[in-house]
Amino acid sequence: MTQEETSIELGITQSQFSKMELGRSVVPFRIMELLLKMGWDVDYLVTGRKSCTRSSALNALIHKEEENRKEFLGALAWLLELGIEKSRVEFDDEIRCEIAILRRRSGLSSTGSVLHEVRKIAGFAQIPMSEKLGVNIRKYRMLEKEQISPDAELLLRIYEVTGCKPSLLLDYADNRIVDDLWDRIRPAVRKKILPLAEQILWFMKM
Repeated sequence: MTQEETSIELGITQSQFSKMELGRSVVPFRIMELLLKMGWDVDYLVTGRKSCTRSSALNALIHKEEENRKEFLGALAWLLELGIEKSRVEFDDEIRCEIAILRRRSGLSSTGSVLHEVRKIAGFAQIPMSEKLGVNIRKYRMLEKEQISPDAELLLRIYEVTGCKPSLLLDYADNRIVDDLWDRIRPAVRKKILPLAEQILWFMKM
């Protein structure tokens, strides 16, 4: 895409987009949301680390189980964590954050925003979290209540502090977490996990 085509898609001027592209102005949340919807890898844009773009076999199973979705997600969180351990993949902040979010979403405690959940997972109170992000407590509370949105710079700081990928704050989706964790598991281990997930699904439908 040319700068002109991209700026038209984003609803901004070519000059505005050029400044963002050159790093002369911070990319706002709304633009990051639009880029994500356009299929751009916003995690790579903000953090420099590419995200998984393939839909996993587990996602097809999630769509089959709407009635017991939360319980099934809890089971998948356990299977994915076990699969990553068996694949001898190092547990980095991203993996820990994604598994913890999936677990919280599978329980009854997931009532807050994603940022609220991420802060709880990281084990910070609001004031220490605001200090780590370099914002005052009033602004942080507004961010957590989703009264204001983080720009690209703040999304990067959140990622550096917690391991939470920008895409999860832009558009939370269980499938994005499942796909990313699945992508980290070795193919030989995946072959063992998939039948187990199918058996759990069958048991839930009994």
